[in-house]
Amino acid sequence: MRWYINDASLQGQYNDVPEFLALLQGLLSSRSRFAVLKSALHTTRALPHRNVTVSQTLREVLAATNLADLRRAVLIWLDRTGPFLDDDRQPEPEDYFECLGVDVTNTGLGEATRRIKAGNEATAFSFPGGVIEFGRSPLPVDHGIAEDRRGTYEVENLWALDSLATSAMNAGVEPTNWQQLVVAARERFPRLHIPNSLYENSVLAKEPFEAPIRDRAMALFKHLDDYMAGRMPDGSEGPNARAIVDQFFTGDRALFSGESPTNKRTFKQEMTFPDPDDASKEIFAHWHGKISHRYFRLHFEWPVAVDATRLKILYLGPKITKD
Repeated sequence: MRWYINDASLQGQYNDVPEFLALLQGLLSSRSRFAVLKSALHTTRALPHRNVTVSQTLREVLAATNLADLRRAVLIWLDRTGPFLDDDRQPEPEDYFECLGVDVTNTGLGEATRRIKAGNEATAFSFPGGVIEFGRSPLPVDHGIAEDRRGTYEVENLWALDSLATSAMNAGVEPTNWQQLVVAARERFPRLHIPNSLYENSVLAKEPFEAPIRDRAMALFKHLDDYMAGRMPDGSEGPNARAIVDQFFTGDRALFSGESPTNKRTFKQEMTFPDPDDASKEIFAHWHGKISHRYFRLHFEWPVAVDATRLKILYLGPKITKD
């Protein structure tokens, strides 16, 4: 889970500066209380330049306050430590998002929407009030310009500190190593067979663990789990399963694809894995999900047998078919 501060919601609506400073203090306290927020409450580098009052930006409000400790702590957070969405932005080729008539493409709300579109979990935190009221949930975010809408995404939105605390408590602890990732994915996606062999593989074990790979892998797991959930009792593809295939398995930029005939021949041995249900058998699994960060791949059995209740995940690690 990631949280994104919706800087578009800061519109100069605060007449009471102490009220806003108290909110900042509350955000700092929440980050100190919940480690998950300290590492996953994202902001933009543009936030300090948003207007708190009609005539003062956040940075100017901080400069004018006599609360030196608060000023120092907020500026360290917003200028230095982050985390900043700008440093880990979700790729999106058709990158325009709008909410309530406001262009939010480069804001925290825009990034939350990109993450949701990619299959990740994300929540926005907004400042209520203002000419445009962001104090509501969910927030409807349109993808694409008005003349060419590509879809609308509903983003869970928080605007009270107690709600943020509750969200953090419910989120639990994010995996910080490969074994934890496998265990967490196994608990969350019961329709997938995710064996220990993923993290026991020496290829993955020697790779540094990074959050972008974790988040993308979780998104891929979710799409595959959703596919299995959408199958009919007889194993055929229901409309929801078919929609997953149409959206993520087709097209030149498909998230899931099979290897080319040449790669299937050249790397057949490398893409053949022990069957997690029967060690005496092997599965040739050239179908994979793509993780662009460090060119990782997630290989799985495809197509899925009609009588299978779980889809087998067979490999997570660096791209096997590298030249």
